[in-house]
Amino acid sequence: MSNPFNPSFGKRPIHFYGRQAVTRTIISSVDDDNSPWRTTLIRGIRGSGKTALLSDIRVNLDERNVISVDIVPNEAILENILTQLYRQLPKGILKTMPRLKSINLTRGVSVDFDGDKDRSYFKETFSYQIMEMMDAFMKKGKHIVFLVDEVQKHTEGMRIFISTYQNLIMREYSVSMVMAGLPSAVSKVLNDKILTFLRRAKQIDLNNIELIIIEHEFKKVFANEGSILTDEVVSKAAACTHGYPYLIQLIGYYLWEDMKNGSSVDVLEDVLVKAKAELFQNVHSVVFDDLSNQDRNFVFAMYEDEGVSSVSDIGKRMQKEKNQLSPSRNRLITAKVIKPAGHGLLSFSYPYMKEFLLYKKLELEY
Repeated sequence: MSNPFNPSFGKRPIHFYGRQAVTRTIISSVDDDNSPWRTTLIRGIRGSGKTALLSDIRVNLDERNVISVDIVPNEAILENILTQLYRQLPKGILKTMPRLKSINLTRGVSVDFDGDKDRSYFKETFSYQIMEMMDAFMKKGKHIVFLVDEVQKHTEGMRIFISTYQNLIMREYSVSMVMAGLPSAVSKVLNDKILTFLRRAKQIDLNNIELIIIEHEFKKVFANEGSILTDEVVSKAAACTHGYPYLIQLIGYYLWEDMKNGSSVDVLEDVLVKAKAELFQNVHSVVFDDLSNQDRNFVFAMYEDEGVSSVSDIGKRMQKEKNQLSPSRNRLITAKVIKPAGHGLLSFSYPYMKEFLLYKKLELEY
């Protein structure tokens, strides 16, 4: 049997833990015109399973009378949306419509189609064209779900799409939207003065998975394969994930590989070395590179503590007053790099971040 764990970014793992309730809630909203979950914002740190969750939602939507539209918020966002909708039009209606050619934002968001240039709908607004196709879908009883992954700061294309989506809701089209992104990116979208209606959307923060669930699932997976690993090793492996989705897949993957290669029951140390190496390279390094020098100094002042860090100790190490620390503290909390751990206390959101910072400190010094 192939390895059931998948630490690759962007793919739904075979063993997808702890998010089923979110998927069920969003799927059920398709049948409820008044459900507030029809517009949902999902926030999560890197590796928290945002893309995997969207994939899980899509898989479940495909079993229903629903059209799903995957959206990547890049420069071609509007063209991408119209193209996907166009390609999923019912065949009978598709034959009567011209073929989509291009979208031009510089001309008032005009939409060009191949064919007879004298027809009035060859160059219309994005909003007009999407409603033309929506009318066709509604006649067939289709519900449209827009799945927006890795939302970035608001761009003109994103503004146009979200404003159009709001208009579709006002006109009572059967539509939903699930938008996922890093906490800081979602905050920027919510703070856009043009997109204030999104503040009324349902918002979900993807927290770590409960360890009891991971331990239970790990034992089921390895027991089914006649694993030579003891329950104690599997339980420790589950605890080492700290409930962090990406690490669940990494540790599960390497534990499986070592087991299949006939490794001894005492494999956890080897597994952790491999898993941490990938975690540091694919997550922690990216998070660190996005930080300003001031914010880097702040997290370096935290890694020296055994457990949680007090703001007063951080201030002493940085030789700054508490009020001088507030900008960095607030930025890091908003980005979910760190989190409050009690009055005047802070901790890291990412597992093994202190260990990574120790290596990073040594690297920078030498």
